[in-house]
Amino acid sequence: MATELKKREKKAVNHTAAEQIDQAGPSYSPDVDIYASDDAMLLVVDLPGVKKGDVIINLDENNALIIKGKNSFTAPEGAVLSQYNIGDYYRAFQISNDYDKENISATLENGLLEINIPKREEVKPKKIEIKA
Repeated sequence: MATELKKREKKAVNHTAAEQIDQAGPSYSPDVDIYASDDAMLLVVDLPGVKKGDVIINLDENNALIIKGKNSFTAPEGAVLSQYNIGDYYRAFQISNDYDKENISATLENGLLEINIPKREEVKPKKIEIKA
């Protein structure tokens, strides 16, 4: 039986949390796909209109991975149809102690931010050899 995932609507970030937003204007919670393996977790974040230099990824003292993206796209005048909300992005995730916070890496290409978070060696599954 196939499992169907529902696509969620893009939601605006609540502007009452001052630590989340540091500039005026609309901010959105970007779509994120999360993949897990025995070795790592991969977050794929949808950031259309965001350039490499306009993304900030921080890991705070409470293990919160915070992603902020500044959208540099300016919509041209006279749009006939507009299905794309223009604004900046904010998303945060709590990272467990099973992950190696010193070796997190990220790439941004064509509006997709990939964040690789490796597991610590001591929590990775170990293969046990069976002896005869």
